[in-house]
Amino acid sequence: MNKAFITAVIFLVISASLTGCYDSREIEELAYVMTIGIDKGVTDKLRLTVQFSTMSGPTAAAGGGMGGGGGNGGSQDGGEQDGYTAITMDVPSFFTGIDMINTIVPRKLNFMHTKALVFSEEMAREGIGDYIAPIVRYREIRRTIHVIVCKGSAADFIKENKPFIGTTLSKTMEIMMEGPYDTGFFPHVTLYDIYNNMKSTYRQPVAILGTVNDFKSFKEEGPPWGSGFKTGGDYYAGELPRKGGNKLELFGCAVFNGDKMVGELSGHETRIMMIGRGEFTKGTFTIKDPKKPDLIVPIEVYQEIKPKIKIRFEKDKPVIHLRVFLEGEILAVQSRINYETVGLKPLLEKSLERHIKSELDRLIQKGKDMNIDLLEFGRTAVSHFDTIQEWERFNWLRQFEKAEIYTDVEFALRRTGGLIKSSPIMTREGKK
Repeated sequence: MNKAFITAVIFLVISASLTGCYDSREIEELAYVMTIGIDKGVTDKLRLTVQFSTMSGPTAAAGGGMGGGGGNGGSQDGGEQDGYTAITMDVPSFFTGIDMINTIVPRKLNFMHTKALVFSEEMAREGIGDYIAPIVRYREIRRTIHVIVCKGSAADFIKENKPFIGTTLSKTMEIMMEGPYDTGFFPHVTLYDIYNNMKSTYRQPVAILGTVNDFKSFKEEGPPWGSGFKTGGDYYAGELPRKGGNKLELFGCAVFNGDKMVGELSGHETRIMMIGRGEFTKGTFTIKDPKKPDLIVPIEVYQEIKPKIKIRFEKDKPVIHLRVFLEGEILAVQSRINYETVGLKPLLEKSLERHIKSELDRLIQKGKDMNIDLLEFGRTAVSHFDTIQEWERFNWLRQFEKAEIYTDVEFALRRTGGLIKSSPIMTREGKK
């Protein structure tokens, strides 16, 4: 009886300790980091920047404290905004840097809600593998955070990271990162993606390309635009001809060989890359009018079917056949030619097919010049090898430049927008 009583008491004590909240932390005790920036240091190895909510300003007053707020507050020397702030410090390592910053912040830094990890281009070109692996190991940082390579300083990039519409920084960043699903002008890349691809034997990493746009590309004066043609999106981050809005700009992608950045793609090239990979959702393409080349036809293109890839090997040379399937909707016809009709619709379809095929071929050649498998053909090629050892001996990442690649594009117009027929404009002189 005594033994049973003692056992019951022991279990009761253990159960009581398991139900306690001795390791809990209140929101008021933590500083939630939204963005991490890593540059080369001057007085130490790294220059670490963290941006976090100050739990003040209009967002906190409205009950949205954790997100950080503000957008209209001017940037001060300390990087302070209305509802959020940034601290930059030269540190020997990422983790020591966290401890050092914690000594000057009254609350403990917490990375459970971090949205983005930003590397400067200088760091990316020298190699980010030594910094990615420790961050992946850290329990607080989710592998779903987005990875950005910025032109210039990561600290300056983060300084311009502020809400433009609304007051919640976290919501602004979440919506901004949905761009790949609406436009395709930059890829969806997470910490998980870039870390796995750095270790992969059949594909190589890319990262979102970002910068601070100083609006210098916007020309206030000059001759009016003539009859030239631009497909749209053929810019790199920082080159968009605009003024106003948030200075932060995500456009295109950085291309890596292993952990080192070796090149970059424009927004348009990134779209084509995503189409070839089967990762494209939708976006608007502007092509020349087949019958009146001085006018344009914008088409919303979407990808419902994944590309088909066939690979065979002639000795050590891969021969690749890529077949892409796209669908679309007419958004406008400047010439008012009835491309909606059964007779003329194929003319518009073939025009877009030629355009996408030409851009695919150009992108593939650019990848071969860098010896980078941009369209990830290696994912299909690996299935032709019986063992991992045989695949690793072949060294796809090196052999890819020998590949002979053929492309084919099929496009179907499914809808004609809100009109079923393009009608002429009537004037006193007659039809226009």
